[in-house]
Amino acid sequence: MLALISDIHGNLPALQAVFADIATLGSVDGVFCLGDVVGYGPEPIACIDLVTARCKLYLMGNHEHALIHGPLGFHPAARRAIDWTKRAIDEQPPAKRAALWDLLRSLPHQHQLGEVLLVHGSPRDPVMEYVLESDTWEGADPRKLDECFARTPRLAFFGHTHRPGVFTSDHCFLPASDLPDGFRVDDGKYLINVGSVGQPRDRDPRACYALYTGDSIYFRRVAYDARLTAERLRAVPELDPRFAERLLRGE
Repeated sequence: MLALISDIHGNLPALQAVFADIATLGSVDGVFCLGDVVGYGPEPIACIDLVTARCKLYLMGNHEHALIHGPLGFHPAARRAIDWTKRAIDEQPPAKRAALWDLLRSLPHQHQLGEVLLVHGSPRDPVMEYVLESDTWEGADPRKLDECFARTPRLAFFGHTHRPGVFTSDHCFLPASDLPDGFRVDDGKYLINVGSVGQPRDRDPRACYALYTGDSIYFRRVAYDARLTAERLRAVPELDPRFAERLLRGE
């Protein structure tokens, strides 16, 4: 069984709670991180350290990409968070600073485990593209999902939108909230959004991650002290306090 996490966004209490939950399962063969460990939140370096220590894989997310190449297309508050994160890294002791930048620059954009593709964004654009529920709506261009499925060996796991669920090859989206008993994925191709550990946006403020057993996926929700993260976030003047408010609402 594999655990798949994504979009931690500097939220250390949420990440610690998820790793504690994984530890209770006892049969997880590895934890794979699909990117965006940084951005928005107040403890990016501690989250990077914990992910690199505990995960078998750490992929490039669009927020790591922004740290390296600049936050092109980011809204002003997200750009300020990236700028603050860069300064936080640069203020580390020289050896630590160099190790962090070397790590971030070397992150892979995708990874394949047999018939399973791991990306941050989409199979078509592993770092930047969003796969959205609206891509399944009437009037949406079907070529986007068709091309994503064409680039998927059988299963693709990703994050980026912070909204967990399953996309089927006939262009349906099944939100995680409708799948409390899991979902079998051994009978076709599926695109699976694993949700967000550190900034859920499906109106459930609990941390979210996914488990893959080989034939089924399960979404796990983990309660944590979101008020603690919000308090730490508000203590950083460069971070928009609206990020804290969103944590408490799961938005």
